[in-house]
Amino acid sequence: MENFQHILIAEDDTDDYKFFIEALEKISPDFMVQRAKNGLECIKMLKENPTWDLIFLDLNMPYKNGNECLKFIKESKQLAEIPVIIYSTSHYIKDIDYCFKNGAQNYIVKPECGNKMFEILSNVFCLLADRSSRPTKNTFVIRIGAPRDNDEQFKDSEMSL
Repeated sequence: MENFQHILIAEDDTDDYKFFIEALEKISPDFMVQRAKNGLECIKMLKENPTWDLIFLDLNMPYKNGNECLKFIKESKQLAEIPVIIYSTSHYIKDIDYCFKNGAQNYIVKPECGNKMFEILSNVFCLLADRSSRPTKNTFVIRIGAPRDNDEQFKDSEMSL
């Protein structure tokens, strides 16, 4: 985790951001975290300071969405190597596929309650520590619990905790 000290979280929802921060503080009180409240602010912060160690992007943000931010990051020579973790309530295969194909490191499906964030983020940091290769599509999506039997969107796209 020492390689991921400077973290940018692009999240417009204050409650979701608080859940995120609480979980990160349990993992390491030494993280230096900054927040972008929308996609435009995220891109501005990335242009001003391209030295982030890790970026968490919400997909559904105002002004510029997470897909637009991901595209900007991965097309930038200065930013392209920074791991980007998508963080969204969306579990639609088209969103997951877009993020996978466009270079996101992982895709977190937001848990229904904030106390599950610690478990998810702990898993993410373990995966990041072993970044010998990019996840396969089968290990790309991370969420708490197994996929619902009737939820076709998740088939062949996720890793359940």
